[in-house]
Amino acid sequence: MPRPWLHRTLLYLPAKLYELGVRLRIALYETDYLRPRHLNAPVISVGNLTTGGTGKTPLVSFLARYLRDEGYNVAILSRGYKRESRGRVEVSDPERVLCGPHSSGDEAYLLARQCAGVRVIVDRNRYAAGKWLEERAPVDVFILDDGYQHLGLARDLNLALVDATEPLRTAEMVPFGHLREPLTELRRADAVIITRADEPFDQAEVRSVLAACCREGTQVFYAYHDLTGLRELNTSAQCSDRLNGKGSEAVISPLKFTRRPVAAVCGIARPDRFVADLCHYGISIVLRRDFADHHRYRREEWLEIARQAQAAGAEAIIITEKDAVKLPEEAVARSALPIYAAQIEFRCEEEIALKHLVLRAMLRGRK
Repeated sequence: MPRPWLHRTLLYLPAKLYELGVRLRIALYETDYLRPRHLNAPVISVGNLTTGGTGKTPLVSFLARYLRDEGYNVAILSRGYKRESRGRVEVSDPERVLCGPHSSGDEAYLLARQCAGVRVIVDRNRYAAGKWLEERAPVDVFILDDGYQHLGLARDLNLALVDATEPLRTAEMVPFGHLREPLTELRRADAVIITRADEPFDQAEVRSVLAACCREGTQVFYAYHDLTGLRELNTSAQCSDRLNGKGSEAVISPLKFTRRPVAAVCGIARPDRFVADLCHYGISIVLRRDFADHHRYRREEWLEIARQAQAAGAEAIIITEKDAVKLPEEAVARSALPIYAAQIEFRCEEEIALKHLVLRAMLRGRK
């Protein structure tokens, strides 16, 4: 295993070439050598500068459901990261979900499940997907999922998420850090949303970085993610009787697990945040299993996790919603322990102002 200094030395030249390529691509768009293409409907982009873990999916879900409830025809355009299919896939229409997570990617499938009535399309070329959909269905607004680096599609509102707990002043680009772009590219953002703002963070550092990198007048919102409920995936009478004493509930409060032993299992970018959400409610974690982001669970692997959870004295297994869509159905059905998916909701301290910003962008963007 290379020593840290040797590892950094070996990666220095590839890292600098990557950074040069990123800066050159941005410069080509800034000088109009390359030009973004426009869809007919307004486009709201949600993204970040890092490789993951800032909470894009909860915000996309929040915006899609809000605009849907306001009476707009909403479509989400996603790349469909880590999917097993190729080309364009229609994940959902206003009536139903049309495919599974293997074809769509786990995040796109989760958005389709959470946002009933919203169209979700996955395609590497988000412009082509948007044009295809505009020719077939009424669309009032597109939400571009993980779109900050997707410069080929013009947007009417560019939202950048920044994790409050991520050290910004010392942040580096991949492979040495989590940045996909230099921090100075926050200047492209119309608004910055500071997530995890309910946790302790260096407010002076965040304000300093934003002042140095953002355009003057850029709106800043502070947000957090709220664990609102636990959705039971396997509702066998045996599991329900053990946990609740009688009938089963589809969704229960996290407070029902306060001081009770559980196994925490996840395959996300920042597993510590998931564990912290559970510990916030005083849940006792007797077994923790972390997997790589977007991990797909095999049947035997999950049954082994369930056996380990039982041996550790867990009363239930708690996973993320993102993991829930990737569990083998047979393994879930055969689990001797109840399995719960933690439901996470986006919360903003200035929610009304954020909604007004989105609506104003839509009015400006109508062609």
